[in-house]
Amino acid sequence: MQFESISHHAAADITALFTHVFSDADGAKAGLQIGELTERMLNDCTSDELIGFVAKEHDTLFAAVLFSKLWISNQPNLTAVILSPMAVASSQQGKGIGQALINHALTYLKTHNVDFVVTYGDPNFYSKTGFQAVADTQLIPPFSLSYPHGWQAVALGDKPLSELTGEVRCVLPLNQACYW
Repeated sequence: MQFESISHHAAADITALFTHVFSDADGAKAGLQIGELTERMLNDCTSDELIGFVAKEHDTLFAAVLFSKLWISNQPNLTAVILSPMAVASSQQGKGIGQALINHALTYLKTHNVDFVVTYGDPNFYSKTGFQAVADTQLIPPFSLSYPHGWQAVALGDKPLSELTGEVRCVLPLNQACYW
């Protein structure tokens, strides 16, 4: 399995992966919604706001993950990103591909001076890569969370998670209540 930057892949292929995975898991409406989010993030975010990685083998795309910039009120010296969205091809789930891709990305982000990575998803999955629950009263999301236990973060440097406090602002495509 190879891990590469999203810059080496067509946005249409990455968007199609997200659309198919979320359609399989949550229905066609969810697939279209996450596909549209992915497309907007890939097309509308600047290179300073978005970084992503894919897992592939023999030119077949198996997984992708996007990280976009987070701005945290009263924390100008912290560098944080949000992991969202993440997808592993339905036929490849349960093989450790997603965890390996996230670990690859976290290593990259750490070497590029990112202090914290935040995500909103399944704690059973993300805890396997070091994410821990964060209270939405400590790190205040841009919208009310429909699943508050899914609000998680991991520290990549020497700063403790307790320093991750304030109100969050995310990139424009992700800044919609339907994703929270």
